Amino acid sequence: MRKLAIAMALASTALATPAVARDYTWYAGVEGGPMIVEDGDFDVSFTRRGTPVDINDFFGLDYKTGIDLDLIGGYDFGAFRAEFEAGYKRASVDEISFSSSRADVDGNVRVYSAMANALLDFGGDDGWAGFVGGGVGIANVRYRLNFLDPANVGGSGRDSDRSFAYQGIAGVRKSISNNLDLGLKYRYFVASELDFDIVDGESSNRYRSHSLLASLIYNFAPPPPPIVVVPVAPPPPPATQTCYDGSVILATDVCPQPPVEAAPPGPVPERG
Repeated sequence: MRKLAIAMALASTALATPAVARDYTWYAGVEGGPMIVEDGDFDVSFTRRGTPVDINDFFGLDYKTGIDLDLIGGYDFGAFRAEFEAGYKRASVDEISFSSSRADVDGNVRVYSAMANALLDFGGDDGWAGFVGGGVGIANVRYRLNFLDPANVGGSGRDSDRSFAYQGIAGVRKSISNNLDLGLKYRYFVASELDFDIVDGESSNRYRSHSLLASLIYNFAPPPPPIVVVPVAPPPPPATQTCYDGSVILATDVCPQPPVEAAPPGPVPERG
């Protein structure tokens, strides 16, 4: 009976122990997935015969589906998380369009970013949980283009610029062990006020992209404390007593009475 009671206590303790403990721990992870860059129009400024010329939407770029890769690390304060993110994005340029023509382009855009994010969590730690938030930081956007302009004259450009960036984030994650989470995240990313010298004159626009990322997160949570089982002391032995003949019986029992010896016979009276 005592062994059964101990086994039931162990089982109830194991069921009450949470599967994970993300709160108040550091974490790090990797994430990546496909990315769509919004087609953008570039404004161009140049000087012709000493006269400044500004043309809005002088040319546009169409992009192929690209990739988005990140390294993240942060601290979980419970319902709130603060994290740092280092990102790399790349997409090939498909076409360049001018006011009256379009041309194929051999080129790409690459983005290197460093962001600080703030996220709000909702849901439990031992199942699916959601989060929303955003971030701000800095982005370096690099273009490399080889194309034909409307006059069928080959052109090329390679330039980069650095600017302020911001993003919106929403996603879900699920625990798969005491330390590992799997996640799925959507991100809208913007780098604004970018200036390039990739055609004749100075071109300006802003970079915008949408990404769907799969995440693998490691939580640096300590393992749950071991379950300490306090052994149950055996009951004390029952009180006993020793009888006259040396036998030991329970104190609550009665010892047998010693046998009664017969009295020796007296002297025989004489007859007269």
